[in-house]
Amino acid sequence: MALTDTLLEWAARHSPDRITAVGVLAVRARRYLSEGRAPALESIPGLRLRVAGHQERPLWHASTGLYGFLGVPPGEARIEIEDPAGRWQAQAISAVVPDRSALRRALEGGSAPLAVPAPAYPTAALRPAPAMALAPGLSALWGVVRDGGHPVAGALLEIDTARSGLADRVSTLSGADGSYLLVLPGETLDRSQTPPQRQFERALAVSAPRPALAARLARDGFLAALPANVFTLSAAERAARFMVRNFQLRDAAGVAYPPVDGHNPHAMVGAGARVRLDIELSP
Repeated sequence: MALTDTLLEWAARHSPDRITAVGVLAVRARRYLSEGRAPALESIPGLRLRVAGHQERPLWHASTGLYGFLGVPPGEARIEIEDPAGRWQAQAISAVVPDRSALRRALEGGSAPLAVPAPAYPTAALRPAPAMALAPGLSALWGVVRDGGHPVAGALLEIDTARSGLADRVSTLSGADGSYLLVLPGETLDRSQTPPQRQFERALAVSAPRPALAARLARDGFLAALPANVFTLSAAERAARFMVRNFQLRDAAGVAYPPVDGHNPHAMVGAGARVRLDIELSP
């Protein structure tokens, strides 16, 4: 490091090293697969990240797959993530940023480095957005969530699925325009049947934002109002923000599938097919 450099000027030119040296927050963004599987290992480039209330824009470190922040103050931080290309659904997560200021002061003053907490390394598991181009042969459901004919932003959708013969679940949110995409990588032909089974009935659950959250989504914008860590809320936190709703499904041909005997209809999933099912919430 040149004598005329500040620590931040040096770090800005040496992005692979800067988080280890003086960074405070490094975010990994990876592809969500299912509730029963860890996110994909590959990091996602090309995203836009910000910490609410702060102006710093992180640099993408291609060598580490991290989005690194240097100047976020200690304490709990809300990290908002969006994809300018529209491939990935916007999401907000939180992390506790440690106080590493003593290390920075020591390095800038030429003193021996001090022992301080490691940077925060949160991971965001991003769901594909409806505009995502899917690989051929990948199973998916897509459509629009509506309530009284109006699109519903921020509805929490969960569907039971299968993975290698085991029960699994996939979750997502409807976007700002009410559209959703549920990618089901474990839904494949069941060759134990003759002929092989291609279609499967899967239980679907829908929770719509309660009025207070719906009002914030409409007033403040989808990402700004979205609860942080929305997919890992506790039962009490979820109940305070979302309400379980009954619904009917409507396929691409306009055929409606209403509840039967008080039970919501199952979604018909086609192995290797991208199936449209609009979700119409009941009063």
